[in-house]
Amino acid sequence: MGLAFNPLSNPLFQSDSDQDDIPSGDKGWRAGIAVELKYQDGHTRMGRTRHYGPLRIQRPFWPEGKDLAHLYILHPPGGLVAGDELIQSFEAHCGASGLVTTPAAGKVYFNGNGRLQKQLTSLVVQEDACLEWLPQETIIFNGAEAELNTTVELSDNGCYAGWDIICLGRKASGEAFEQGKIVQNLQLTRNDLPLYRERLELIASSSLTQSLLGLNGQHVFGTFLMSLEQNPGCDHLHEKLEALGGSKCVAITWRKGVFIARYLGSSPEQARTLFTWLWSELRPQLNNRVGCKPRIWNT
Repeated sequence: MGLAFNPLSNPLFQSDSDQDDIPSGDKGWRAGIAVELKYQDGHTRMGRTRHYGPLRIQRPFWPEGKDLAHLYILHPPGGLVAGDELIQSFEAHCGASGLVTTPAAGKVYFNGNGRLQKQLTSLVVQEDACLEWLPQETIIFNGAEAELNTTVELSDNGCYAGWDIICLGRKASGEAFEQGKIVQNLQLTRNDLPLYRERLELIASSSLTQSLLGLNGQHVFGTFLMSLEQNPGCDHLHEKLEALGGSKCVAITWRKGVFIARYLGSSPEQARTLFTWLWSELRPQLNNRVGCKPRIWNT
């Protein structure tokens, strides 16, 4: 069964009015945002934007020129507690280009009542459009019960680059991920045909956390995907990764128009650094641009 979903089918998106007064209550706090990016006269602008609950977009920035908008997702609560549901939808219309990121790591907190903590992300890229999805890592606290779903739908020659980085527990604070569960789904399609599909169901007490076929005792993992029609030269990239000290924690490949990088290690900072380096190296092949780190990463 496919993972695609339509976040705009949520009835809370049907009203154009802000719905800041949606309570948390026993069922959790629901928040969502749906953003359209449209291209006109050489300028990518935010089109219709709908939201409910504590989720917003800071005003767009254009550090690379008016044809590519940088967007920062703002979620004042900073994380998900039991029963919370966070829905994010971004659609780049024909010709539009956007880069979406977050100012800080996402957090999934301890779950006290067994209600799932959900984050649903839908990314749609139309013909001649480009969308880059570069959030900071998601920290899964001990005792969390999380479901994280991301679907990316490309049309024709639409292009995409994006990553998801997961950190289990807070090792710096002495907290391991010893109880709880995480379900993660990631799917990339082009014209409804699957290019990449991944599903992870990880229970904290599972042998998968220590197995050589699983996490091998590590607590940080991530996936970086980029749509590239031509092989970017993985052997050359691997040599550079080795020089950077990343060859033992990052594996790379290219298959049927998708560049894939996987990280498994002990440092979310290292994962971000290596993924950012790969993104900068390959971005000229994606959209004819050099790497331009969002300014929010420096704060």
